[in-house]
Amino acid sequence: MGRSSDLDSADDTRRRQEIQFSFKSIVESSDKWLGRLRGRESRVRLASSFLTTILVFVTVGASVLGFVVSQYGWPYLMVLFQDRNLAYSLAGTVLLAGLISGFATYFLLKRKHDARLKELSSLITEMKKIEEEQQKKVNGGGGEGITEDALSLADKIVTLLPELVRRRNQDSLLFGVVAFIVAALVGRNLAVAILVGAMVWLYFSYEARKTYEEEISKFEEQKRVFEQRKKDFIETL
Repeated sequence: MGRSSDLDSADDTRRRQEIQFSFKSIVESSDKWLGRLRGRESRVRLASSFLTTILVFVTVGASVLGFVVSQYGWPYLMVLFQDRNLAYSLAGTVLLAGLISGFATYFLLKRKHDARLKELSSLITEMKKIEEEQQKKVNGGGGEGITEDALSLADKIVTLLPELVRRRNQDSLLFGVVAFIVAALVGRNLAVAILVGAMVWLYFSYEARKTYEEEISKFEEQKRVFEQRKKDFIETL
């Protein structure tokens, strides 16, 4: 009878340790993914801001030149370009409009991205606090119990993270377009710019697909193990 009780106690301790380990693995993986997501969103903001600046500069500049030609004709446009002060003033105004649009795009996207990752960040922070508290209990000889709050947080995060970590083909295309523009401005060779843009697009597409397939599959396995261990653990309560 005593031996059976000891075995049950050992099994219970083992289950607690297993689910504790799964919980810790989910915390670590989620924290790494949060860092990756923030880095990706930062690159997207910079690329989007640059692209917006260029597009607004070209669009506004073309609109101003089109208006001048339609109202005064081509001869006046030639005179305009010969007046350096006026030409620089006009170019500066158009560039300022582009820069303002670029900065506005950056901060609007930052607000959107921060809101998107806010819940994940909060969940990870709470999970870290719980993990630290549990570790203190272990070090103080208070046992290795895992609370219902911890299980609930883990459930939320294993559901939320895969939704956030999804393939973003448009991000790769965005980086390719930016690379094309930069190469075109620097090299002034359309063929080379197209090649550079295509290479950058393919590279980021490959990296995104590789990271998604490899890393999210690992997380899905952690999720599966956690769900099984949680089920086994709850059955012993």
